[in-house]
Formats: sequence, structure tokens, C-alpha cells
Amino acid sequence: MKRLLATICMALLLSGCSGPWERIFVKRDESTKIHAIWVAFPDYEKILMGKTRQQFEVEVHNMMTNLESLGINTIYLHASFYTDAIYESQYYPWSIYASGTLGKPLDYDPFEIILNEATLSKIKVEAWINPLRSLREDEIVKVDDKYPIKQWYNDKVLRKQNLMLVDGRYYMNPGSEDVIELIENVVEELIGKYNISGIHIDDYFYPAGVANQDAETYQKYVVENPEASIEEYRVSTINNLVRRMFLKIKNIKSGLVFSISPIANIERNLTENYADVEKWITEGGYCDVIIPQIYFGFEHDLMPFEEVVKSWEQIMNKKVRIVYGLSAYKIGENDAMAGSGKSEWIESIGILANQYKVVSKSKYYDGIALYRYYMMFYPEKRIKEQMKVELSKLKDMIK
Repeated sequence: MKRLLATICMALLLSGCSGPWERIFVKRDESTKIHAIWVAFPDYEKILMGKTRQQFEVEVHNMMTNLESLGINTIYLHASFYTDAIYESQYYPWSIYASGTLGKPLDYDPFEIILNEATLSKIKVEAWINPLRSLREDEIVKVDDKYPIKQWYNDKVLRKQNLMLVDGRYYMNPGSEDVIELIENVVEELIGKYNISGIHIDDYFYPAGVANQDAETYQKYVVENPEASIEEYRVSTINNLVRRMFLKIKNIKSGLVFSISPIANIERNLTENYADVEKWITEGGYCDVIIPQIYFGFEHDLMPFEEVVKSWEQIMNKKVRIVYGLSAYKIGENDAMAGSGKSEWIESIGILANQYKVVSKSKYYDGIALYRYYMMFYPEKRIKEQMKVELSKLKDMIK
């Protein structure tokens, strides 16, 4: 009977007679290589904010058509950006990028709509969260008192313990057990609510410019680790955060993926963000996939693309898969930090395809990820033709 009902539902879907957003899931294409794209919160500003459900559904349908045309099989879909949410969460308020007002709910679930349509298109979705980055001072005061971050803010002791204020923005303190448990709860919530393929985080660990905002939890740490410097403590807290997220995901559903996208400079990950990516890769048990953001051209003076790729190859092993993050958003743009190569993204033709050629020859290559959706498929008029050529050449490579 179940098989018969499934056959009827699929026939109705194919005939165009099924209702909108009916949950008919098809078997995902288990491709050996990942061809991914980031759908980030600035994309929601274009495709979601101010849209009715019907208008948003049209945007999502167009998105899947675009992604299918390029051979994309994985989406890193932003679910939480600033301890807010693009869905109805028990732990975080609705994002301003949903309704246009922080905390104001939508009468539909945009995350589920994208997920359902992606599943019909055989595209995997990993829920992307920024675990530590939170709201600005002028925003957090507007959050409802029922959410943990507002409760911490309201309590002077908890604020000092759990939150760090850096350049006008709060970040959660990874040295606090309260913070770790909140992040674990959000991970569990997403896995419980949605048919996702995994959890994804990027490079927002300790913020640049952090001073002594974590002094209280550091002092507690040195009671048991008296020789530990503040730098060693911070590395330890990030390792603990990543490990705890990995274990939470695997304990809920072992087949789900935990992927991390750090900055491309391995040393800076450690010394500035306190993220020991080399440990995560060489020891295993911290993540399944690493996605370095190699957002540089071949002619970059300090970080030439091929040299950066080699630096990651040197620390890779078979414990963790590597997917190379490519900067589609730089097409047609001046790269001011590239020195003599600043015009490369304007003058070169087929730079993404050429970068694909390089990484696909890597011993540990498992795919590419492109940043980001809206800039690629709805570029500014001045670079529209250039982007079209770039994506056409890339499509010929990855199909």
C-alpha cells in the first residue's frame, strides 16, 4: 500500500496536479565529489525580505533551476548568522533578514521551503550556523527575554561570563559551558526539525580585536592548567567547541556531515582565530569535511592560489575530506589586497575553471564550493556577460 501511494503521489507531481510544496522526497544523488554553493544571509536580503510566501517560492524555484544548470549538488544554507534564525527557533529570535524586523516572525518557514525544493532537485543541504557571532549592542536590547542571549545580557554576572563585546558587537564566549550547551541545543534543534544532510560552520571563531573579554573563564581554566597562556586557552576552547559539535551531531545521527570552512591561511587560523585546523585534520574526530576559503587569484602577491592549495595538501590525510572554497564573488572586481595581481579578476577569462583544473588534480580533492549564490546568478549589469562566461566554462569542467 505504501508503495502504491508513493507511486500515485509521484504521478501527481509529474503531472503538475500536486499541491504546492508537498513533501515528496526523492533519493539523493550520492555523488563522490561535492559541487557546492553558499547561500548566505545577504542572499536572503534579495530573495526573502519583503516577499510573500508565493513570491519566495518563485525565487526558490528559480534558485534550484540555476543550481541544477551548474551541476550543484550541495548547498550550505545559512540558518543562523548572529544568534538569530531564519526559521522558528526555541533558542534564537527571528532574523532581521527574514521579515525585516529582528524578532518578527514570518507566516511561513523559508528554511523548509528551500530544503524541500532542494530535495526534489536531489541537492543536499547542510544547515550553516555561525556559532559565536551575536548581535550588536543596539540590537540585543530588543530581543525578547525568553531567549538565552537576552537573559545573559540582562544579568551582569552572566553577561560577563557568556558574552564578549568586540567593536560594538557581542560574541558568545566559547570558554563558557552555558554557551557550548546553547550551541549544542541549536544543532539538535536543526537536526530534529529538518531533513538536512549535516551542519556547517565557517571561520567565525574568536573575533579579531578580542582583548581580555574572556578573562573570567580563562582564570577558571588556569586553576587546573596553571602553565597555560591565554593563547593556549583560546585554542583549547575552540577545539572543545568543535569537538562537542562533532560529537553532538554524530550522537544524534551518525551519518550526518559536519563541515568547517576556515580562512585559507593555516597559520592565521591558529594565531588570530585560535582555530587549530591542522589538529582537526591530522587527528580526526573534529569534522568530516574541511573547506578552506582560497579566495585568491593566481597572481596574488602574498597568497597565490596554487601555493595556498599546496599548503593545504601538505597537511591533509584520509581522515577528513577537503573541498576547495572558490571566490566567485570576485569576478569582475578589483582585488585591492592582491598587489600586482589586483586586476586579475577583471582581466582574466575562465579563472574559476582554471582554479578547478588545479584543485581537481590534488591527491585529496573532493570538490569545490562557490561563494555565493545571488552574486553569481544575479550579478551587476557591468559584469553580467563576464560572469556568464565564467560559469559556462566552469560548468563544462564540473559536469
